[in-house]
Amino acid sequence: MNPALIAQLRRLGSAPHVLLDPDELVAYGYDATMGYRGVPAAVVMAETEAHIVDALTAASEHGVPCLARGGATSLSASAVPPDGALVIDTNRMRRITAFDAERRRATVEPGVVTRDFRDYAAARGLFYAPDPSSEAAATIGGNVATNAGGPYAFKYGVTRDAVIGLRVVTPRHGLLSLTRGTDDAVIDLIIGSEGTLGIVTEVSLQLRPLPSHRSVRAASFPDGESALRVVAEIMERGITPAKLEFLDDITVESLERSRPWGFPRDAGGLLLVELDGDEAEVRDESITLDALLRSAGGGMDSVDPVRAERWWEARRGITASLARIRPAKIGEDICVPYSQLAPTFAAIKQAADDADVVVAIFGHAADGTLHPNMLYDPSDREERDRAFSLLPIVADAGLAAGGILSGEHGLGRVKQPFIDRAYDPPTLAAMLRIKRAFDPDNIMNPGAMWPTEPMEARE
Repeated sequence: MNPALIAQLRRLGSAPHVLLDPDELVAYGYDATMGYRGVPAAVVMAETEAHIVDALTAASEHGVPCLARGGATSLSASAVPPDGALVIDTNRMRRITAFDAERRRATVEPGVVTRDFRDYAAARGLFYAPDPSSEAAATIGGNVATNAGGPYAFKYGVTRDAVIGLRVVTPRHGLLSLTRGTDDAVIDLIIGSEGTLGIVTEVSLQLRPLPSHRSVRAASFPDGESALRVVAEIMERGITPAKLEFLDDITVESLERSRPWGFPRDAGGLLLVELDGDEAEVRDESITLDALLRSAGGGMDSVDPVRAERWWEARRGITASLARIRPAKIGEDICVPYSQLAPTFAAIKQAADDADVVVAIFGHAADGTLHPNMLYDPSDREERDRAFSLLPIVADAGLAAGGILSGEHGLGRVKQPFIDRAYDPPTLAAMLRIKRAFDPDNIMNPGAMWPTEPMEARE
């Protein structure tokens, strides 16, 4: 890295900690995505908004690629730095700077951990809905970068639906303070941009009252397609589940190998459904749902609250449990219309069989998100190559079904090669003009989301 930039970083106000030792930098070269690595040149441990402003300004002046890092839980390699990059670590910025229970609003720094904030709000009778499975480590800033969702997304919305204000630093415009009602377009551009437009330094959030009642049931089916066809029936009946999760047989087996959770190991497909709301709403929807599940031939079981929480804990741990089948994986998160869930599932499974790859598929079925995870042994080069060869096939299956490349993980570096399949040239050109309006020199997380071809060639 440019020695002048290093010297400038060390002179920043209040002297933030700067990492330069290669042994320390190794930990910043990867995220939760297997198979992707980068070699950053330096890391700034930001503790204040001013540290982020100054570090990004310095990177911009010297033309050095830059990206923010929170919990590094990305499953699309969006937090993997390009070689030679400056990483701005926001994990020390963990303050809840304002909390107004009466107005159901809060303001937080980007390093606040999602689960910590959800627990903080719940202890005060309020509900922060976005709940990615990585919530124990994921940060609010990272949630904003990817527009994170989770099982509650269908009923209560994704991160975008909770954000009412942002402070963000961009290379061209410096520090921006954005508020819903006046700056909606810019806020919605920043959310989900994966740190390619700027770095969020503060997030204001709208909360909800905690639901007073909830009820959980599980339904097992002989195969995944049967379970996913029932999802379409549930949605068409007008039932609005708080959560509606799908697990295939490989996923269930991985969970039971990791710990005896009590899932039915003979299930070819499993649905976990949670209803919430006031007492009458939950009662009425439960009657309709139970009748539908029984008529569809699902082995239905109401789940007591203790077991329900255990099973939701298991659901959050699927990524780790898949190592019980194969040591490594590469995953996608296509999102399709719920009527296309079953045929898309079948197409991916057939492609996996043809390629001799084990694929576990689970997802947030209510909003059409499927997580196909291609499992492999990294010591077996041929199996790894076969697993990675399915990435474009899965992307095409989602697009062919009228869906999109990513339901919640973002495009990152995993799905970036397929962006030309999802958008036509005029759309990409318009998107790149927006990128240039914020980041004219393309220093913000280059290689994530956007085509790698120089922007000039797309004009």
